[in-house]
Amino acid sequence: MNQTISQSRAILQGVRLQPYQGTAKMYQRIGRDEPVRIVDYTLAPRGGITVEVIKYSTGTAKGEPANHKTVKAFARTLLRWTIGSALLLILFAYFGAGH
Repeated sequence: MNQTISQSRAILQGVRLQPYQGTAKMYQRIGRDEPVRIVDYTLAPRGGITVEVIKYSTGTAKGEPANHKTVKAFARTLLRWTIGSALLLILFAYFGAGH
């Protein structure tokens, strides 16, 4: 394996371990036993910036990976809901003020 790839993997592994180390430190500070961790899902790269969520016990994919089209569609839906909610709040404020 290329040296830069192995260094990159080592750095990423260290970054992945930081949340677990922080949680362990927190439980040590408060004097409690750390709960048992069960790893249910793992991430697999699919190319580019997309990843796939895979259930650890069965090996099947959970959900669909987000690509540009699904993210854009979600953003549009979120924008529509936000605009609709804002208009509804404006309407309630207008009539609530006793126009």
